[in-house]
Amino acid sequence: MIHPSALVHPSVKIPESAIVGPWCLVDQGAEIGESVVLESRVHLYGGVRIAENTRIFDGAVLGAPPQDLKYAGEPTRLEVGRNCTIREYCTLNRGTVQGGGCTRVAENVLIMAYSHVGHDCQIARGVVIANGCQLGGHVRIGEFATIGGVTAIQQRNQVGAYAFVGGTHKVDRDVPPCTKASGNPIRYGGLNLHALRLHPDEFPEERVLYLERIYRELYRGKRPMAEIVEEMKDGPEPLFRTFFDEHWGGSLVK
Repeated sequence: MIHPSALVHPSVKIPESAIVGPWCLVDQGAEIGESVVLESRVHLYGGVRIAENTRIFDGAVLGAPPQDLKYAGEPTRLEVGRNCTIREYCTLNRGTVQGGGCTRVAENVLIMAYSHVGHDCQIARGVVIANGCQLGGHVRIGEFATIGGVTAIQQRNQVGAYAFVGGTHKVDRDVPPCTKASGNPIRYGGLNLHALRLHPDEFPEERVLYLERIYRELYRGKRPMAEIVEEMKDGPEPLFRTFFDEHWGGSLVK
């Protein structure tokens, strides 16, 4: 259903199960999946693809050009997965050629009101981003991580899978997977046991105990962190191993 006041480019195919509400703008080159709902005053720029069953609330702007001085009008993309919820007045920008060309939000993601997702961000499945968060360009957030309200994540930083970042913080370094982070400057405060216990099949008790040992050695022990990281690269814990492989030499180990 398309509301009479909505402006949809004639080339855009709207599935019968989708709803385009009052005063929405859907530009040429946008794609909308089955059962997508655009509440009202939503603007979808070209290069945006919205997968099925995603709901976008009033005033959200998806796919505007990246806020990057290097951007020169190249065709880039924003992809939003299925079963996502994007609340009021969120802004999600397209990618840049230098960053791979695509900002990507995976399935089952909740982005609360007034949040911003900058160019080339990669947000994995099951992530929750609370109200008023600001993500700079190239930020990566791992699956089932939670970001507290009014938190700013500086560009090119990563929040690991199953991590929790408290509200009103400045994230200027990588947050390891499965941990809690809070404070200004940001500090790590143990494992995010709440998230791990919500996924008992993925995190049986013996794996949680191993993660606790890794955390103690890294952030409470006296051995050089670089030495521990080298050992972990050959260890059995893929979340931490992959994280350090990708970010060796970054802010996490300084």
